[in-house]
Amino acid sequence: MTMLLCHVPPPVTLVLDPYDDPHHLRAALVGHQPHHGRITVHPTPGTDSATCLGLDVLAALGKPLPTIGSRTGDGERSWAMAAAWILAAPTTHLTVLRAHLLSAPRLRELLLLRSRTGVRLHLVCHRPRP
Repeated sequence: MTMLLCHVPPPVTLVLDPYDDPHHLRAALVGHQPHHGRITVHPTPGTDSATCLGLDVLAALGKPLPTIGSRTGDGERSWAMAAAWILAAPTTHLTVLRAHLLSAPRLRELLLLRSRTGVRLHLVCHRPRP
């Protein structure tokens, strides 16, 4: 599936929180206001699936997830759906909690989503990675 790319995507904001300060979590949760274009994503723990993270974004948007029996194993499809809903909403800010637990391919997918939609990406990390 071919999608347009934003020529100059906004910079990524990296929130370093080495002490796992509850104030950062609280701020991210209070900031979750889809009707105002801001979503906060809690990645599903213990997974490193392209499909799963794409579905986590859809869930944060409050949008319908693919039905049982559909091709939910297709990571590209879940990301395309997430991009379409971000553009349709319109969503301007995407905050991802526990970003230090995401693999390099999942981080690349988030960066591609940012390039496709122009969404401002905020990554909350509690360790010196990514």
